[in-house]
Amino acid sequence: MLKFKRGYMKKILLLAIIFLLLGASIVLAQAAPDPIRIATGARTLGMGKAFVGLADDVSSVFLNPAGLAAPDRWQITSMSGKLLEEYNYVSLSGLYPTKFGNFGLAYIRSDISGALPTTIEVGSNHDDPIYTVDLTQEQMSYYNNLIMLSYANKLAPLFQLPALNTVSARFPGLKDIQVGANVKLFAVNLTGDHIERGSASGTELDLGIQGKPLSWLALGANIQNALPMSMGGKLVYQSGWEESYPAILKAGAAFDLLGPENALYKFGTHKLTLLTDFDYEISRSSKIPTLLHLGAEWKPINLIAIRAGIDQEMAGTNNIENNFSSGVGIYYGDFRFDYAYHQFAGAPGIDNHFFSLSYGIAPARQVEDPLISSPDKLITTETVVAIKGKAVDTEIMSIKVNGLKVTMSPRGDFETNVSLHVGKNTILVEGLDYNGKPIASDTLRILRLITYPDVHKTHWANEQIDYIGTLGVIKGYPDGSFKPEGTISRAELSTLLMRITMNGDSNVPNASKKRFKDLPLTHWAAKYVNLAAATGIVKGYPNNTFKPSGNVTRAEGLTMITRFGGVSKESYSNLFIDVKKNHWVAPILAGAYQEGMLIHFKDKPFFPNNKLIRSEAVELLYRSKPVITLIEDLRDFEKGY
Repeated sequence: MLKFKRGYMKKILLLAIIFLLLGASIVLAQAAPDPIRIATGARTLGMGKAFVGLADDVSSVFLNPAGLAAPDRWQITSMSGKLLEEYNYVSLSGLYPTKFGNFGLAYIRSDISGALPTTIEVGSNHDDPIYTVDLTQEQMSYYNNLIMLSYANKLAPLFQLPALNTVSARFPGLKDIQVGANVKLFAVNLTGDHIERGSASGTELDLGIQGKPLSWLALGANIQNALPMSMGGKLVYQSGWEESYPAILKAGAAFDLLGPENALYKFGTHKLTLLTDFDYEISRSSKIPTLLHLGAEWKPINLIAIRAGIDQEMAGTNNIENNFSSGVGIYYGDFRFDYAYHQFAGAPGIDNHFFSLSYGIAPARQVEDPLISSPDKLITTETVVAIKGKAVDTEIMSIKVNGLKVTMSPRGDFETNVSLHVGKNTILVEGLDYNGKPIASDTLRILRLITYPDVHKTHWANEQIDYIGTLGVIKGYPDGSFKPEGTISRAELSTLLMRITMNGDSNVPNASKKRFKDLPLTHWAAKYVNLAAATGIVKGYPNNTFKPSGNVTRAEGLTMITRFGGVSKESYSNLFIDVKKNHWVAPILAGAYQEGMLIHFKDKPFFPNNKLIRSEAVELLYRSKPVITLIEDLRDFEKGY
């Protein structure tokens, strides 16, 4: 046997540590230990655990789950430390925001091992007992694991219900109140010193609420262990022994004394928050006094936070001890490192250090647009477009695209396919609240260009044909083809030019008088040719014929299109090796060249007598001023949507 004086004991007394951890709970029978008492995170420990009113980050899960509703981005934090230099504490918690509220998950482990069984030697001084250690016995160990499943949200969705709309309108601040809950799952194990069936499991429930009645004041309350023992709120050992988790009402306030905004006073970039909490044991108030927690957090700059606090604990049956705590937080981007020093009056002379590392603490960039969707101002040849977006406003509960409801993920993301018609398409994206009322909208503008199966994307006139076809100036064939290498007749070209001039076929007046002897009024192109002749764009032959079915040559087609575009004749200077200065089309070529209409034809022979093909006719039209104006209007996303 070994004998130790109490003043030299430290590692061997597991029960002494458990007494300190439980405080008053161990004094009263059937009180189960809750590891949340210590594992609240280094930030809160440094402020004397005064956090119920402030509760503004992922650490809220430990002292007021309602605070989990505030962050708008996912966060994670961890803590490690030793109590009395021997008792290990580790915690890991995180939260994930969704459109339906914020969800949290936390894990806490507290443990100690290597403690030797002891007894108090008979006859030793009661004030200074002698502990006897039996080295032949198995060492003792203990752990207490806790998993918490959390949920928090604002009351705004509730007050959007028709029955509560009137209340919400009268008291708008109610929508910003936050509520939250923890479902707690315990696993406890105690071994050694002939302990049998020392494993236990338990469940409990925390309920929290938080709000800001004033811009500089936040209030909060949390009932820890709200589930009665009769409803399963207890710790049950394998032996059948049961222990309850005492219900504790925690209430607190946070005062923003200094701050750049929403504070009582402003002093540069300084931010100073004063905190006060109290703990009231609901079922044991006659035996357990109310405990206070006082704290302060000062941020002289955004990079650092300095903290201090008083954490009251019960020692023995009626004594209250004031435990001093302090700490510091260092911010770097999305990370925050926290350190806390905490005294325990029950273990004087022992320094207790705790460390936390958190991610996602920096506030998310504020987005003014409550509903983000895309694509907008898109030009495409596809028949279907994928509409993607995100509902940023937390009040948006569903999405409609062109009146049809689409699936929205818990984070507010959505995606759907929309069919496009040729021309300008307007797509309306709406964000709706709980009542199905639109509260945000986006208008997406998409221009779809027509395509033809026989005009490949690599064709030299692909873009020109797409635009001219979309304008309806030139149409494809019944089988959907365009035949870019096909010829174009005089009647067809006259029709194209008048269709553009009159802004559509229906605006071209019917022919009332026969103008050319080979063009009867019953001819399908009579009204187009007659109007083109009347405006001087086309001319007949000396024998008063028009030859409507005759194929247009390059020279003839250019002449008709330059007349249509108001291009003047210019002095010709051998622009093309096969067109001499005295050729009748030479001054017309010169004028068209200066207008930029001959980009496709320059630097090679012009071949004026070659038949003009459909793709070349489109190219000349595409470069003409009237069509350039039409294309600019087509590409203008501020018109026609």
